[in-house]
Amino acid sequence: MAELISIILPTYNGSKYIRQSIDSCLKQTYENFELIIVNDCSTDNTLDIITEYAQKDKRIKIINNEVNKKLPLSLNAGFDNAQGVYYTWTSDDNYYAPDAIEVMHRELQSNPDTDLVYAGYVLIDEHDKHVSLFEPYDVNDSFFKWLGCGACFMYKAEIHNSNKGYNPSAFLIEDYDFFVRAFAKYKFRYINNTKLYYYRTHPLSLTATYAQDAFNMQKTLQERYIGILSPKIGEYETLLLYRKLAVYYAVHNNNLQKTTTY
Repeated sequence: MAELISIILPTYNGSKYIRQSIDSCLKQTYENFELIIVNDCSTDNTLDIITEYAQKDKRIKIINNEVNKKLPLSLNAGFDNAQGVYYTWTSDDNYYAPDAIEVMHRELQSNPDTDLVYAGYVLIDEHDKHVSLFEPYDVNDSFFKWLGCGACFMYKAEIHNSNKGYNPSAFLIEDYDFFVRAFAKYKFRYINNTKLYYYRTHPLSLTATYAQDAFNMQKTLQERYIGILSPKIGEYETLLLYRKLAVYYAVHNNNLQKTTTY
């Protein structure tokens, strides 16, 4: 029997696009999955929409947070109830290609020493128009150039347990924080395929709203994790990362001096 895969879909006021996101899960060529939707106290009609879907497909489960927990804790709430061998999660404004889950599962099955797979994706606008491609680089070739796992990934359940879930103090970059901690202990595999996932950019997305804050937090995390990463990425990559951080903080501090008034 095919292995169960757990897909977590956290949502807050996601009614505009969530039907497309759910439909993309239900149309997967790999059918043995559970879709756990975590409703983070939405005030629009999101709950009505997801309840409608859950009544039609037994693979869908709904968790309603009693208070607004934000993304990291909503993800943890979903995965705390997950039963799958492999985990992934998606967003209420993005969607999968029909074979995305099958391709990622096949890569994990074909490479038993691999613990996590990830791929690039197509960037789309609020009208589904293709804008560009996101290619995050192969972390095994260069951690220094790596841009994180992005939004299209699948990993063994044991990674989530080992990491103790997503870090609520890393809100905005909870995924980057999770993957860096995982990379220090587990083997990643990059799938050179940008046609598995569609990532929406629009004015109300978290990425658009907090882009600079997320960038600043990522630099802080890189500094925090250099110690645990250095044995795995080697002296050269560690040196490049130190130099990158030094340049960032020099520029950042200089900009602060220019903009600060007394």
